[in-house]
Amino acid sequence: MAGRAGMSEPAITHDAEKRRYSLVVDGVEAYLTYERPAAGRMHITHTIVPDSVGRRGLGRKLVKRAVGDAIAAGDKVSSECWFASALMDKNAEWAPHLA
Repeated sequence: MAGRAGMSEPAITHDAEKRRYSLVVDGVEAYLTYERPAAGRMHITHTIVPDSVGRRGLGRKLVKRAVGDAIAAGDKVSSECWFASALMDKNAEWAPHLA
C-alpha cells in the first residue's frame, strides 16, 4: 500500500513472546504492548508513539492491527491505554469483541 509521496507503508511486526506490536518510521519505533490475563483475552496496556513521528496515524494503525488480530483469533479485547480505549469505543464493529 502506498503512503505519502508514493512511499510504502512501514510494516507492523508482532512479537507474541514480548506481547508487542511495533513499527519503525524514520528510524524511530512506535509500539503497542498488551497482556494476556486469561485464555482468549487481550488487554492493551500502552500505545507509544514518540513525538518525532507523531501525528501520522501510527498509533491508530497499531491499535487496528492488534484488535484485528485478536478478533481474527476469536479473542475478547480490553484496554487500560487511553488512546486504544478511545478508538475501541468509537468503532461499533469492535463492540461485540470488547471485554
